[in-house]
Amino acid sequence: MPPFTRGHTRNSSQASSVSTTSASTTPADYIVNKGHVRSSSNSSAVSYDPTSASSSVSSTGLESRSVHQRASTMPLIVTSATANFPCDSGSLKCVTPNASVTSHSRSTSSSNLVHTGEVIASTGLLRGKKKDFIVLTRNELLRFKNKSKAADMFPSLNSIQRHPSNASSLSSTNTIADSPAPPSPLESTICTLDRVTALFEVGPVHIEVAFIDEHSSPRSTILQFATRAETELWLQKLYSSVPKRTVAHTIPASTLDGLRAYLRARKDYYEPAFKAYRIVIQQHAQNKSSPKGATSYDDLTKIANATTHAILVIGHYAVHLLAVDSKPSTLSSSHSELQSQFTPLSSHGIVALVHLAMSPRDSTLYLSFRTPLTPVRSLELASCAAKDIIQSVRSSLEHLRPCWTEYPLTMDVPEYVQDEPLVPIPDPDSDFKDYDHAYGVNGFNMTLAAYCVAYGIPNALKNIAYEVVWDEDNGLVFRLLPPRKSTGVAHISYTVLELLCVMRALRWNEALGGISFAGISLASLQDVADHYAHIELDQTRTANSRRISKFMKALPTLKLEMQLLMLCSTALRMLDLNGSCVRPSKYGQEISERASGVIDALMHVAKRATSNVDSFVFSNIQIDLYDFDFLVDVASSRAAHLRNIEIAHCGLYERELTLLLQALEVHENTLEGLDISENPGRISVYSLNESLYRFQYMRHLYMRKLLITSEDLPLLSVDTLSNMRLQRLVLDGTRLRRISVKHLCEYLSTSRSASLVQFSIQSCGLAGGDVGELLSAMGKSPAKQHPDLTVYIGDNPICTAGFDVFLSSITKLGTNILRISMPRIEFHKEQFLCDFFIVLASPECKITHLDLSLLLIPDADASAHACELLGNVFARNTSLISLNLTGETSKLQVARIGHGIGRALERLSENNSLRELYIEGNELSVDGAMLIAQALTRNRTIRRIHLDDNEINLQGFTAIVNSIVESGNAVIRYISRPKIDQAKQLQRIRDLCVRSEMEIAVLREQQRSSSSFASSDKDARDRFPELTDKVEAHKKAAETLKVLENEWERVYERLDRWLKRGRGASSATLAYVDEEETEEQEKARKAWERLRGAGRIGRKISAGGSVVK
Repeated sequence: MPPFTRGHTRNSSQASSVSTTSASTTPADYIVNKGHVRSSSNSSAVSYDPTSASSSVSSTGLESRSVHQRASTMPLIVTSATANFPCDSGSLKCVTPNASVTSHSRSTSSSNLVHTGEVIASTGLLRGKKKDFIVLTRNELLRFKNKSKAADMFPSLNSIQRHPSNASSLSSTNTIADSPAPPSPLESTICTLDRVTALFEVGPVHIEVAFIDEHSSPRSTILQFATRAETELWLQKLYSSVPKRTVAHTIPASTLDGLRAYLRARKDYYEPAFKAYRIVIQQHAQNKSSPKGATSYDDLTKIANATTHAILVIGHYAVHLLAVDSKPSTLSSSHSELQSQFTPLSSHGIVALVHLAMSPRDSTLYLSFRTPLTPVRSLELASCAAKDIIQSVRSSLEHLRPCWTEYPLTMDVPEYVQDEPLVPIPDPDSDFKDYDHAYGVNGFNMTLAAYCVAYGIPNALKNIAYEVVWDEDNGLVFRLLPPRKSTGVAHISYTVLELLCVMRALRWNEALGGISFAGISLASLQDVADHYAHIELDQTRTANSRRISKFMKALPTLKLEMQLLMLCSTALRMLDLNGSCVRPSKYGQEISERASGVIDALMHVAKRATSNVDSFVFSNIQIDLYDFDFLVDVASSRAAHLRNIEIAHCGLYERELTLLLQALEVHENTLEGLDISENPGRISVYSLNESLYRFQYMRHLYMRKLLITSEDLPLLSVDTLSNMRLQRLVLDGTRLRRISVKHLCEYLSTSRSASLVQFSIQSCGLAGGDVGELLSAMGKSPAKQHPDLTVYIGDNPICTAGFDVFLSSITKLGTNILRISMPRIEFHKEQFLCDFFIVLASPECKITHLDLSLLLIPDADASAHACELLGNVFARNTSLISLNLTGETSKLQVARIGHGIGRALERLSENNSLRELYIEGNELSVDGAMLIAQALTRNRTIRRIHLDDNEINLQGFTAIVNSIVESGNAVIRYISRPKIDQAKQLQRIRDLCVRSEMEIAVLREQQRSSSSFASSDKDARDRFPELTDKVEAHKKAAETLKVLENEWERVYERLDRWLKRGRGASSATLAYVDEEETEEQEKARKAWERLRGAGRIGRKISAGGSVVK
């Protein structure tokens, strides 16, 4: 960064100069004629006439004269004789930007003087010298031909004594009485101080003053001094004399309207964050490094042309630098015309800011930005509104990153600026609920959008998909979903910048207890290393206020971002990387080809106990010896306080599994979850029980498709199960021998199983008798089972042996088990299915949630008798709340009840308990839809119906909608749209149109061929009478297709209107309207409310004025 203090010095005998140029034009040769100096361009020119009674400033050049002599212009030289007049800030008066200060209205009191200096003007080829004099007052910067002319206006200057040396002679004239005197006719105004936009150094002995002239055109004046001391003195006096608010703060309303239109077109406009300031862009750093500075006219011209007058606009997400067209816009201009008056110079995302600096000596400020994998890009600007720009940018940073408590930003600003409270930018909606819905948890959406804009991918928001769900163990969990379709093409994976935007937007979000990248490929980040990351990491602190180590700065991007997610949040407890690192990492030769590229980095942080993350999901990641060593090292360290570890399908063998379980024994008081499913290792049952027995706080145990030794021992002994506090026990796909079933029955019959919420034994090869024993054991438990307990027994051969035991257990469950899921059950005989329906219709059955999807029966469809018994279930069962009868038809098998289910659904009119029904994929046809429509006219309990893929065309769905609307059914909350049926019906008509087009084309070709042999066109048409019929049929099919498409949409709209109306009506008439939401949604809503009460969600203003979460 360029330094603020410059220590360059020059010889005191060196001359100083003043050069005034236009910012919009290149300085041209100056013409010297009879003592007049003028510019041959349109830039501002100063005229001096020794014999004239006045001098003037002209923006278009002097009056036409004959040119006697042309010479290259020499700079104006400031002599060492100067005078200092202290400025009384209390009496400072600013002139409005549009006011013109004339010599007649100017105060000539000595108290109005601030600083003066003598000027020597070289006349080039004439070899003569003229002395001009610069006067700085509280309101203006003036130029006189000599000191005596200045004394005519300011008589007190006559009392200033000149010292013989070259050193400046300073004295105060506040006590010297000035008599009124007429203004000097040879005086000219360089600029009024309230029209100054920037004041800054351009070299060791140069000062540039940028201002707006009386014609609203940007101008620049460069002052060159003899010594460094004079330069610093003039800079101090000028900087202290410029008002706090100048034309840099005030921009015409028409220009502001154009800036707003410019931001709206780029979707970056938000009125509370919108700010605009006049600035000068400095691009002459090379001239500042010269020890002698620029002394020639050419050097001064280069310096003057290196500055660019522009407007800095702060939008919602970015900072824009715009050059303004000199042609002003009118109030009636259109949005396009308003935007056209600006030329974009550059745009930079606010959250990409890494350095912010402001000079205490002049109006220079520095903004440095950096995007990933690129070096820093710095902007050297100057503006009298530097402090306001700094504070506005800081407020935008606080607004865009409300959760961040530590910013990767270096600030080099005066203390009074840094200590000044920021003005917070209000949220788009002060209501917390609406804010979280529109902007994500703790403003995540807004922060994500800011990063996407800063990294140059604003359209990535259309591609990034995520959800925030409630997890009973970790609270709110962020889940990144597969990318959406953008521009008609689905992305295979997220890009590097998209992933970085998501990860950095997640930092410091204290509302999230978990982050999941399950199923999302992070391979694009594995081999990427950001060699400039240290610029931000040097200023980054962890949640414990620790600095980032040098080791972390050298890590690949994936490891670095994952570690920062762990270190920058105190609420984060879970990281889910299930299947996210599927490609071997190639970064670093010391890592094997199977290394995940992230496990070692996460375990390094966990071992040091510098993070609160204690739950790791590494399932479906191939773990090699390199990662396994780190995993075991952490597992054997108590400091890691592991709570959950999931390593399913990680390619671990018997030795590795045994070693890991033994290492985890040190976490016997903290480990609550373990998943070792689908690993190829055949684990010893004895060592498994010996290790699991120690985990007395174990709540979640997953052992799917686990290979075990052939020892005559149970998979899980009753002692092992009873010593744990299991809530979820999943054994899907693991073969359970008879001894294992016996120990499970013994455990389920005790009160230790009362905490179970999920018990899954799908695909375990259990016969009906085994399943019946397990269910009976639960019914015999002395303690009441958990009301949410769900038993999964699907894909087991329960009809092979002991099916009667299974049916008997259903009637003896009572209220201990209310939820049973048994999909993919094969009923070898239809009588088994009929017997099961009879049990369900009996009053002894108390099941509330039943999943019978994908039933396999001998015939393709159930018989009329079976469907009649299913109708009895609808009519007589008083406990069922949710019933899933979803079917499936494929080329390999048919798993459904069939179209006969329509006759059973007719009995829904007699049901008073069912609220949710799934009947998809059963080929109900139009007749079945009519029966459902009749039932819904009388049923007043069903709220949700899923009926897609049932060969229901427009006629059948219209009948269902009409029955709901005409009967005034206000209980229905949701009916799935039959999109599959709609697509099939429309596709049939499209195929008909295509076939007719092909037939018409063939007939027309035949007609064309035969027309050459026909005597007339009428004879050719008579030979092909079917052509006319085909054309008419094609037109009718096309019209039918259009009508059907419109009718489908009309029916959907009618249904939506009724459902919205029904919700409003039912909320006033039904006492159980809150039961509309699912149980999971209700849990999430209550947890959300608890987090709001605890202050972890929602905005608040800190004492310092910054916006935090």
